[in-house]
Parts: sequence; structure tokens; C-alpha cells
Amino acid sequence: MFAGVLVLSPHQSPEQFVDASTWPSSLSPFHTVDQQGCWQSGPACLLEQRVFNGPHNRDDTLPLRCADTGVALAFWGRLDNRPELAAKLGMPDEASDAQLALAAWRSWGEAMPEHLLGDFALAVLDPVRKRAFLVRDPLGVRPLYYRLDGQLLAFATSVVALKDMKGLPLTPDADWMARYVLHLSMSERQTGYREVVKLPPGHCLSVDEEGQAHLRRWHNWRDDAPAASQRNPRWVEDYRAVLEESIRCRMVSEHPLGTENSGGIDSATITAYLAHFLGEPGDKLHSFGFAMCEQEPAFILETSQARRIVHNYIITARHDEQDASIMRTLKVLGYPEEHGNGSGHIPFFHECELRGIRTLFSGFGGDEVVTNPGHPLRKELIDDGLYRQLWDILPGRNPVWRMLRLGKTLMRDRKNADYNPNFLNAWNARWPHQLVRSEVVSHLGLYEQYMETARYDAPYRRINDLILQKLLPMPYIATRLENCTLAAASYGIDYRWPLWDVRLVQQYLSTPSIEKVGPQGIGRYLHRRAIDGVVPQRVAWKPSKDMGYGNKIQELNDTGLIKVAEQARQTEAHLHPALEAVIDRDKFRQQITRAAQGQADDGFGFSFRRAARAIRHLNLWLHDGAMPG
Repeated sequence: MFAGVLVLSPHQSPEQFVDASTWPSSLSPFHTVDQQGCWQSGPACLLEQRVFNGPHNRDDTLPLRCADTGVALAFWGRLDNRPELAAKLGMPDEASDAQLALAAWRSWGEAMPEHLLGDFALAVLDPVRKRAFLVRDPLGVRPLYYRLDGQLLAFATSVVALKDMKGLPLTPDADWMARYVLHLSMSERQTGYREVVKLPPGHCLSVDEEGQAHLRRWHNWRDDAPAASQRNPRWVEDYRAVLEESIRCRMVSEHPLGTENSGGIDSATITAYLAHFLGEPGDKLHSFGFAMCEQEPAFILETSQARRIVHNYIITARHDEQDASIMRTLKVLGYPEEHGNGSGHIPFFHECELRGIRTLFSGFGGDEVVTNPGHPLRKELIDDGLYRQLWDILPGRNPVWRMLRLGKTLMRDRKNADYNPNFLNAWNARWPHQLVRSEVVSHLGLYEQYMETARYDAPYRRINDLILQKLLPMPYIATRLENCTLAAASYGIDYRWPLWDVRLVQQYLSTPSIEKVGPQGIGRYLHRRAIDGVVPQRVAWKPSKDMGYGNKIQELNDTGLIKVAEQARQTEAHLHPALEAVIDRDKFRQQITRAAQGQADDGFGFSFRRAARAIRHLNLWLHDGAMPG
């Protein structure tokens, strides 16, 4: 992780903004790093910390400096094209990732990102020319935040480091808070503070000596799948090869590996292949899973038993979220988390820390791209006039029923619906229970933003259009990665997501659509065929993602809702004044009373749980000194 400052005013210096005694702990408030270093030269200051995980992330001096130009570079992440990059640069194979990145800067300057492959954030400071260059990986696995105030650039891989700078107070954004209550705050750019923004995924930022900033997208996806009317086994082979490399290249570590396994196809893929590549996993692989629903234990252990994974940790009950755990997350992220998986997986992080595990794998990312069900294929085949292929993917074995279904499909899918009907019904049921003040909703256009998300896949007629225009641009993806990466890093753990490998995502986009949905409409068909034989068949070909969630939802709406009401009552009794301008307090009180009785319908139960949690997080944040003095 790293943080830096470039001061462009001749009347100021980095010492005015950086407190060397507290700044390092802002990046790592709960974990002792293996190495850190702070460099200052004239108007520039750069702090870098490392937790060693393998031979390629070790450097004797942090941050790295170029003796010829005086440039300094900080690097957080991993490079996956090391052999090719080293050959291009004439560097030895044993060079660290940061050394390769610095050599890439010397060779290509601001064109360097196009030559890098992996999950990373990096910063280059040039004190002589008073210039800075920031880069973030294509999917946003590593976060990078900055503020640019005229004659000063401050940046860090955690907002906390920016929050703890001297003479640069941050202001909580009331508009962001309103969106946060409605689960609409996730953004590629905005944060909980007005002065701080994110560097978007796949972008780089250059700042010159005049303080002028240039933001550039350096990575773009290709929509280059060839047209095809029949399946070809080579596409499965090509996909399998990239999938295997996506997992294998992330296994480099000098410590045991951890893997999350929910029992679903995505996480089982990662878990099974890790064990497969290790041969006999023994003490080298540990599996972690939550089993809150009735079917989860069996599917989790199915993979572990088939692949001879010895160490399995299954958590059967979630601990109630305590104020202390929320405050811990705030000290890691700097403002309320926007995706709950970061703090929600703390039990895994704790177990990893106890067992010396520094790499944790996750199957997140499949649903969004490579194991996407492929629903738009029906429309795609209609538009291409491929009716025989359409018949092939329709569900059911009875030819009469399939003929009727074909007719219905041709009538319904020749035009697009305005909204996904399942989403629309749920959204309409939940909206009356929202707690943001009506005048704030109107001023910010929140109802329109809220309903826009109910369109989901309705407007798209091609699988690739859905992925490229809707799913990949969703700020939810980078936000979840940011929150999870920082939460895990606070325990000294490097989170890795093989299904978000840039090469694998592109391979899927470059594969003909006919490969992605199977006979009788079986989704995730390309991925299922690729993993067959490594992932147990009962898991690989599981027809539904359902693990028995119905009973869990009912439990949450009964006894679970009562617990949420008790916490909400405590929050409401000490509500921060800044929140009174955002939420309808009378409505909040009424809902607390209703929730305390339990047995609510899904619309109210879901909305209240989500809003009460958001208000609680905001309230603790504001009371903890988020507001300027």
C-alpha cells in the first residue's frame, strides 16, 4: 500500500501536510507490515508499505527510485505477464514486480499501463519536473484515491491516509449519504467525502507542474466474438486454458493458500482447481465457507471431499454486527463500507491470520461475466434469424410445449421490455418503505436513479451488450473489490479473484454467443463444460443457485428483524444532526416499532434491514469525528 503528496506551490512543502509519526499507521492500522519506507525529494513525498507474500513482491528499498532521473515509484499488487515483460525490458527473470514497473516507466513513460497485466495500483512521482502519474488496474482490484486542490495532489490506496493529513480536512458529502441509505452511492469516482475521488478502474491520471490533470482510460474491452451458428469444441479448450492460467498465476506464495467456497459453481471452480494444481493439498490449502442455508454444507464439502482438501472451516452462524466491528472497518476504509462482503468475511480473515495464510481466493466475478446465464441469447438468435438454434436452447422435452414456448418467445422477445419484471416488482414493493426525506429524493432525482436499476438486462439483445454496456461498467464491481481488498489487507491478506482475470474476461467476450447457453437453456454452458472433470459433477452441473434461501429470508423477517429493530432504536436515540437533514426521522421511528413486532413481508423486511444498517454505519462515522471541527 502507499500514499503520496506532490506540492506544486513554491511556498509550501510536504512536511506541512504529512505527519511522519502517524501517516504509516493510517495505511496499516491493525497489521504490522514486513517493510516500509518513506522518501522525500523537494516537493514530493511517497510512503510505501509491503506485506511479503512471494519472491516477486520483495524489494530492499521502498519506494523504488531511479538513480538517473530521480523518479520514485510505489507499487501495490501483482504482475501476471512477468516473463514477457522482462524479455521486452531486458530485465532478469528474478526482478520484482515493482522493478519491472519502474523499468516499464523508463521505457514507455505514460504508455506503460498498456504493457502491464495484473491487479495493481501504482504511483510515479517526478520531483524534478514536478509531475505525478497514477495508474489503476482494469477492474479496480486495487483501490486508489486522490484529492487535487490547485497546487497540491494527495493520493493513497486508502482514504484514511488522506483523512489523517495535516491542514486538509475532509467534508462528509450529504448527497452521498442520501444515496448510501438507498444503496445508490456506489460510484467509479465519488466517495463519502467531497474532496476525495477515486481513480476509476482502467484509468491513469497525470498531473503536471501547473496542477493540470489529465484523466485517461488506458484499457478497453473488445467486442470481437465471431458469428457462429453451431458449437465448436475448440472454444471450450481455449476458455479452459485461460481459466487454468488465471488461477495458476495467482498461486505464487511462500505461505499456505486459502479459498472461499460457498458451494456454488464459481467458488467451487477456484477451490477444485487449486487442489488439482497442488496435487495433494495437505497443509497448503485451507477452505472457508458460510453455511447458513440447508443445502450449503453438502455442496461445500462435495468439492473438498472430491479434491482431498483436508482443512475445511464452515461457519454456520453469523455474529451480530457490533459497533466495534463497524468502527474497525471505518478505520480501514475511511468512510462507511458500501459492500458488506468486506466486513462480512472477517471470520475468514481471522482464521487466515491465525494460520499464516497470506493469500485468499474468491470466486466473485463469475455471475457478472464468465458464468453469466446468458439470457439475452434468445433475442440474439431471433435477430440473427437462427430459429433452429433458438429451438435448441428452449427448456422442456415435450415437443408440443416447446412449440408453444417458441411461439411465445418469438412474440415476446421481438421487442425489449422497459424493465426486468422480477426487478420491477421487487423495487415497487420496497420503495414505499424508503427513509430518505421526500425533499432530498426530489432534489437529487433519487426515485429515477432507483428505478433505473430495475431495468437490468431488459434493454439488451446480445450477451456481450449486456456485459459491456451494463455489467462491467457497474460501480458495484469495483466497490466490492475495493472494500474487500482493504478489509483483507488489514489482516495482512492478499485477496485474489481469478474470475476477474483480464484475459479470462476477454476470452469470454471473444467467444461466440452460441457457446454460452446449452441445450434446453442450460446457462453457464461454456464454463460448465470447461470445468467438467475437475469440479464434481453434482456441483458443476447444479441447475439452480438456490441453496434453500427461502427459510433464511423468513428467519430474517421474524427474529432477525427484531434484533435489527433493537439496534435501530439505539441509533435513532443518538442520531447525528447531519443525518436529520437526510432521513425522515418520524418514518424511521414508525418502522422501528413495526419491525420490533417481527413477521414482516419481504418488501418491508428487506428495505428496513438495509436502511437501518446504512443509517447505523453513517451515524457511527459522523459521531467518530467525520465532520470537520
